[in-house]
Amino acid sequence: MKTKSTLRSQPLTMRCTLHQIPRLPFTRSRRTSFLPASRRSLCAARQIQGPIGVEEFRKQAMEKNEPLLIKGQQEASQAMTKWFEFHPVPRTINKTAVALSEHFTHPFDVKMVPYELTVPTWRPRGFDGDNVDRFISWMAKTQIGWPHLWLSSYLHDIKQQLGDEYDEHHRFLRFEAPISLMSAALRYNAVKVSFQRVTQLYIAQAPISDLPATLQGDVATPEIVLKAGKGDVYGSSIWLGLEPTYTPWHCDPNPNYFCQIYGEKVIRLLPPGLGKSLFRKVQAELGQTGSSTIRGDEMMQGEERTLLTTKVWTEEAPEEMMEVDVSQGDSLFIPKGWWHSVKSVDYKGDLNGSVNWWFR
Repeated sequence: MKTKSTLRSQPLTMRCTLHQIPRLPFTRSRRTSFLPASRRSLCAARQIQGPIGVEEFRKQAMEKNEPLLIKGQQEASQAMTKWFEFHPVPRTINKTAVALSEHFTHPFDVKMVPYELTVPTWRPRGFDGDNVDRFISWMAKTQIGWPHLWLSSYLHDIKQQLGDEYDEHHRFLRFEAPISLMSAALRYNAVKVSFQRVTQLYIAQAPISDLPATLQGDVATPEIVLKAGKGDVYGSSIWLGLEPTYTPWHCDPNPNYFCQIYGEKVIRLLPPGLGKSLFRKVQAELGQTGSSTIRGDEMMQGEERTLLTTKVWTEEAPEEMMEVDVSQGDSLFIPKGWWHSVKSVDYKGDLNGSVNWWFR
């Protein structure tokens, strides 16, 4: 274990960063996505340079019971090196594209995993059509490998549940499908310009325990999770999605050790009392009395999502709001009961991947 003198840590003090609200919904700012950041300064979590060991983590995170960003901790490093690969895409504007590697897909291709699909409400000026429908048609026509024709019909039937008309709110579905659906979407996006790509397709909270044995070893439970607390691990998940990915405002009943394995995410947090107050304020404005501990699809669509997004991700956010950028190889400790919302930094249909453990 490294000593204090050998840790290349930044001062463990609160710092603030300034982010601007984009003038237009879709500029090339790294902060655009669907959820612009606020115009004023925000406090950021304490940050330390990793890798760090169990004792240092216990001292800096568990004992203080506040968020801690560990830069370069490199948890799940086997997943980072084995699950993703780049390949050239000739005769397109994209010189290279990321794909799920054969190491990941070969034992996992027909495994059913939980997906979320949010149908975007925006359409670029002059663009007509639905990218999900275009993707469905592409799968039916290409028929590369056995899954495509079946997946095309399967996804078409699922999407029919949304109906044909859009309203002012996001349209959201949860369903199960094989991992090959994500592989197909990545191949489709590789040959499309950004506004034609499938976005917001998310393998969300897929239990690590459901992975094939060959892949579970790539995301072995970190020593910090096993030894920094009581050794109780309540759950673990992988999160693989086409940006923008989004997790709404919520809190967890156990500490959360969150690790980024591909791409970059930004997380906003408030301590338990302030986070719950923000949630209750939104409920009051909507005339609702929803539970702050049992959350359902209402978090992902409709007025509640829209208003919570405004209160968390715009300049209406409380002055105590904390913001953290988590890059590939970084880990973030989120204490028990801290409210948070998570989104990808980018929005152009690229892959984003994370893994996390709930423990105490």
